[in-house]
Amino acid sequence: MFTEICSRRDISNPSKFRRLKRFAVQAKVSGLVKTGKPGVAVFEGDKESIKVFLENARGLRYLDFHHVATKPVVNSVEKRVADAQIGLHEVEDMNELVNLLDNIGEKEWFRKEIGMSRGQ
Repeated sequence: MFTEICSRRDISNPSKFRRLKRFAVQAKVSGLVKTGKPGVAVFEGDKESIKVFLENARGLRYLDFHHVATKPVVNSVEKRVADAQIGLHEVEDMNELVNLLDNIGEKEWFRKEIGMSRGQ
């Protein structure tokens, strides 16, 4: 099981976002997504599920859906992105995303990888 961060300059087209959410369910990945500018997704799945999801996302012409970082899941099963619920779950803003990641112990990793850490 791996946790992945991807970003895009924006995730704003409602029909593409609905399809992106459907692709996440089909690929059996669970995650959080912040729409708008910038668009950021943090999700979990096995390698094959992540690969399928990203291929489908790129098929939406989300060619600039950039991989930021990947790491193996090391937390206990109680602490998972989106409570391990399959699909993408929208968050209001970056603060909510960071707070939810803090709840599972991934805040510092996320902030460092996305370029939000202090001193940068």
